[in-house]
Amino acid sequence: MNINKYKLPFAATALVMALSGCGGESANVTPEVYDESTANGSCKTRTTGCVEFALDYPLNGLNFTCSSDTKNRFTILFDPNGGAATGACKDTDEITFFLRGEKDKKIELGKMPLRNIAHVSVAQLPRLTLLDIAAGIQGRAAQKLSPDDATVKVAIRLVRLIQAVGLQSRQIVNARDIQPISISDADRKKLEQITSLITTEQFKGLSDKDFTDAVKPWVDISKVSNADAFDVITQLMRITTAAVYQPEFSLFSSKEVLGSALSGTEGLVGCNKEECKAEDKSATHLLGHFIVMTDRQGKTFGSGLQWRGKAETDVTSIGGVNAQLIRKVKPVQMTALPQDSWINPITKSINNNPDLTTQPGFQFNVADINSQPLIVTQGKLFNDYMIAGKERFYKLLTGKKEVNEEDKKNYGLWQQQINSESFKGTLDLYKIYPITYLDSKVFKSENNVSRGAYIFPLYADLTFKFTDTSVNTVKLGIVIDRNGDIRTNMKDKPPTAPDSSSTIIDMSTGTNGCSGADVLGSSMIDDNNVQQYRIGTTGRAFTSSGTDGNKISIRMILADKVFQSLDGALIGMNSSIQTSPNSGDSIVIGGALLNLNRLLAMRSGGKPAADDVPFKDSADSDVKWANSFASFQSIYSAVDPADEDAKKWAKFTGGSIQFNLAPCYEVKTK
Repeated sequence: MNINKYKLPFAATALVMALSGCGGESANVTPEVYDESTANGSCKTRTTGCVEFALDYPLNGLNFTCSSDTKNRFTILFDPNGGAATGACKDTDEITFFLRGEKDKKIELGKMPLRNIAHVSVAQLPRLTLLDIAAGIQGRAAQKLSPDDATVKVAIRLVRLIQAVGLQSRQIVNARDIQPISISDADRKKLEQITSLITTEQFKGLSDKDFTDAVKPWVDISKVSNADAFDVITQLMRITTAAVYQPEFSLFSSKEVLGSALSGTEGLVGCNKEECKAEDKSATHLLGHFIVMTDRQGKTFGSGLQWRGKAETDVTSIGGVNAQLIRKVKPVQMTALPQDSWINPITKSINNNPDLTTQPGFQFNVADINSQPLIVTQGKLFNDYMIAGKERFYKLLTGKKEVNEEDKKNYGLWQQQINSESFKGTLDLYKIYPITYLDSKVFKSENNVSRGAYIFPLYADLTFKFTDTSVNTVKLGIVIDRNGDIRTNMKDKPPTAPDSSSTIIDMSTGTNGCSGADVLGSSMIDDNNVQQYRIGTTGRAFTSSGTDGNKISIRMILADKVFQSLDGALIGMNSSIQTSPNSGDSIVIGGALLNLNRLLAMRSGGKPAADDVPFKDSADSDVKWANSFASFQSIYSAVDPADEDAKKWAKFTGGSIQFNLAPCYEVKTK
């Protein structure tokens, strides 16, 4: 599998937004003393030993120092083009955070080793969360995402401070909204009005009243309640975890994943023996592949497939075994229904969620009556980028020379019962395309506008056409809700079989489909008593004063048998899956962007035309969808033309998508 990567999420198109004020701290950097110093870090990115990181909050102006540089101080800078606030230090550095006034007044925010979040530089930036900073202040990591946790309490105080700055300068309209907040020169001048330095000990130890009084000459944090701040933290932690996750095939490894040292990962592999040796012809090997995604509500779901079989000819590597399986064995579909047992934002681990009383592992249902679910039993995400199933990659990710039994508890592992036989193995996994906040200049909802028109929730119908024109077109109703997640919005229960007299399978929006709750409860049953399904989320909002801006990126996985010919469809993944050693053989899933310019220009109560939201990929071409399970069934169908099931699925490999606003949709006002 070839994984397309970006330094920051969705930075493929040059889309620009304006953000005033850059903090006034840059003048304190003296690059002539250390040539490697920059405004937002002690080292230049992409140089040896330099680790660039992205703050989970779009905050411009947080001050910090790196322990290897005793002369300069730096500022985390928000890049509106990349959509992230970044800094950089040497990989062995300890980072000290603070908020500094124009002269000498300062609020100290503790220190933390950079290695707490990253050991090596990777193409995708590791996330620095507000809980990481709070852990440096409190002296211990958060144990649970709860307002009663000591470290979370510190983070609540930090969020109250930041959000109050945003409210005071009218950069946000409510205390729970996450938008770019810049600490301006005017803010730094006002910070000088606090009576004295606020130390780290005072930051965590003062009572709420005393802390509020201490910072009140600068900002009134009483405008942001503890409940408001905890809601922001919860949102941020979910955003930090939300992304696409997928393994790669060992025989089609990416050449540069984590530098040249981390190419050749094995993905999901295993067998029915204690040790899986390629040359053991008595072993039944299992190879799997999947794509799952975590949305803004923290639910993870997706689709995949597996092959099982024995090596029929002499091979010397697991990659060789996998190549044989893909060419000769019929794949079986795997489906991950929405779950909470994926990577936890506090522990960074699979099957280690302190909020759950039981830890069932992350389950893939397998479309084989003889198979129990495949369960991912453990795995820890390092560098906000990868889970390693084997010692070699674990050492590279962690910088360790040796591993012990505790380290092995972080390996990616899975197990499955098939015909009462036990299979188990390892999982090398990548986190790609993390999401970010949704800018209110584009993503206008009732939650983030003070008054006037807003456009979310957005109700629409997707028309899926198949490359094989003999397959019926599918029309599916969806809603992009006020939080940015995507679910189905079908008017009724989908038909169990296509109507032979029709060329369309109708799962579209009903006449009253734009009324009722857009965000549904855990049952996912809407106000019309129709079962709906989680299918995706928005990645990012692109802002611009020109015609290229005002877009949102979306990604979806239709992972449920209710979708029939679309079960396993992938949309907006910006990825490709190589299907053979031939570099030209691959399944391509392009990007998906909605252009909202016409809606944003419309007055409240306006009735837009169905085609008022152009839907294009990042190359401004029509959006395509693909289905990896169907594509590999197509490969098998060529091996066994008599297999009718494989022949059927081979027709569902992909096609195009049309996006139309639902007939009942209109722009609303607040």
